[in-house]
Amino acid sequence: MLFSNVNEEEFELVSEFEKAGVIYKEVRLKNRGHRCQGCGTFHTNVKEYRTKKIRHSVYAHQNCFILYKQRRFICPKCRMTAMETNPFISHDDRVSDQTIINALTDLKRYNNTFTAVAERYGLSVRGVMSLFDRYCQMERNRLPKVLCIDEIYFSRKRRKKYVLVLLNFFNRAIIDVLKDRDKHTIASYLSKIPREERDAVEYISIDMNDNYRDVLQVYLKNAAIVADSFHVIKRVNKVLDDKRRKIMRRFEDNKSSDEYYLLKYRDQLLFSKSLSYDRTMNRHFRYYISENELLGMILKIDPELESSYHLVQKYILFNDHDYGGDLKTARNDLEELIIEFKLSGISGFPELAATLEYWKEEIISSFSLVKGQRVSNGPIEGRNSLIKKVLHLANGYTNFDRFRNRIIYSLNKYASHSFQRE
Repeated sequence: MLFSNVNEEEFELVSEFEKAGVIYKEVRLKNRGHRCQGCGTFHTNVKEYRTKKIRHSVYAHQNCFILYKQRRFICPKCRMTAMETNPFISHDDRVSDQTIINALTDLKRYNNTFTAVAERYGLSVRGVMSLFDRYCQMERNRLPKVLCIDEIYFSRKRRKKYVLVLLNFFNRAIIDVLKDRDKHTIASYLSKIPREERDAVEYISIDMNDNYRDVLQVYLKNAAIVADSFHVIKRVNKVLDDKRRKIMRRFEDNKSSDEYYLLKYRDQLLFSKSLSYDRTMNRHFRYYISENELLGMILKIDPELESSYHLVQKYILFNDHDYGGDLKTARNDLEELIIEFKLSGISGFPELAATLEYWKEEIISSFSLVKGQRVSNGPIEGRNSLIKKVLHLANGYTNFDRFRNRIIYSLNKYASHSFQRE
């Protein structure tokens, strides 16, 4: 079908040819007559034909133009002239409606860049961007019952290099993207949302960022703030990793030593949740050994490293425990861990205990169950990976508004463009 919006019985293909790799289709509408706007006379008199050259996307990856022979009618009574209605274009006098629709549809896929779409339909990159800016102005989505908030690196060329992503925990829909993660930006944004909508938010998952917590407590008063468990574990593991690095430096003068090899190149065994008991050939030791045995060798290097490892494992067991929404038991267990960290006598753990104490309520809230699920930033981390791909494929964005609209349009299933044929 040459045109999806024009019945084949309404036009005739006058000629078709190819020149310099470009397809040309000369078409003319059937003469159905015209009613004069001046005197009301219905007639079929044609004064002349004017050829309009319209870019058309019937063939992707090959330039195609419609040579539309448009009639100019002249009334036999009052001599008033009028151009025949053009069914191929409604907004742009050089690009067909079908081309616009196809380009916007392709941009719905996050891995289609503006450049790729422009090349596919023989348009300029700036022209595709202009179409997108015109027809893809995305409204924010309504705040959900469970909200996830996380920042993502946007551009090194901006003074404020991070943007803030708001996401619906359950359906993974992006609520909005804010231009930066500053407290006043978040406050200004939330203050413009109706109070009734803000009060309906019940949980908010964040990383351990004071700015987020402070402003959210003011504008989303009914919501329990949840410290994302992944970020808490990351803080806990950092204490163990700092200990490993400190001990490793003692062996830097002898980098061929077993100790340096284990601490430098097998360090991930300290943080692995699943260790293999199968023995494989180890090139350093030149004999068969399992991951579990290698971990045992690492822990024997220094008693403080071993103690640190077991303390971290206690927190991981606490974090992974299924409390079934029993926040009272979770609170008791966390408080016992905090005391144990404080009294451990191992550098780094008293400071970690202070951090856990500071974020205690938010950590406990992370064990709340909503529809049988623990609230976390897991869903937004998945979306962030796609956002990073959009940035990478485009080699970055300089226009934040265009970036925001592209993310909401391409990553939200039901987001759509506003183009309509007139």
